[in-house]
Amino acid sequence: MNFPWVIQLASADAASLAGLRLSPGLEVAERAASLWLRSRNTDEALMRIVVCVPALARFEWLTNGGLRPVASRIPSATMPALEWQPLARWLSVTTLATAWPAAIPRPVPVKLVRSSAEAEPDLLLTDLEQWTRFARTAAEVRLRPLRFAVDANRRVLVQGGPLPALPGQRFVSHGPIAVPAGFTWEPGVSAEVLAKGWRVPLDALVLWHADGTLSRLHPEQFLPATRSALRATADAFAAS
Repeated sequence: MNFPWVIQLASADAASLAGLRLSPGLEVAERAASLWLRSRNTDEALMRIVVCVPALARFEWLTNGGLRPVASRIPSATMPALEWQPLARWLSVTTLATAWPAAIPRPVPVKLVRSSAEAEPDLLLTDLEQWTRFARTAAEVRLRPLRFAVDANRRVLVQGGPLPALPGQRFVSHGPIAVPAGFTWEPGVSAEVLAKGWRVPLDALVLWHADGTLSRLHPEQFLPATRSALRATADAFAAS
């Protein structure tokens, strides 16, 4: 599309807009169970991402406020009177962060140690290329129980189960604390006590790496493992 445009999409597909968050000139509005996105920005790189958004309808935005479906020559609608706001502001609370905080104060003198107890991993830390290759060919039923978060270094944390058989580091969740598979901590205080000592909300997730470093993630940083979310994420990195 090389003209001002408007698209309508289902609210359930909001995650597909993540790759557009930093693009200038985009506005979004909510209406019932759908979202409306509009812009006069027709930059080629931007449009490569926009065409991948799973839209319910696509329109040309006419100068008189009319809307022409892209598959038609005749305007058949008008711009809905909604509360429009910049996409970057609208997504600032719900989109995934581009980096994970690496340093968290650790007032409790605990350390990771090897453990003989067996537990099923529910987190996989891998890279974006491996994850993209898997998710593009996996059956939808295989992706449905999974979520993922990506950081600026193209690391992907996959959550759920069963985890895909990809190279990477597997972790086991203990409430808000996740440790590498085959590890536990000493002294054996509860995960809730650790989280409180580290001032971590109980709905957050602390990834405790084998080298002792910590990463903290919040629920809104995870996206459902849908192909639309995957495309938006991959396109965002390709355009950067």
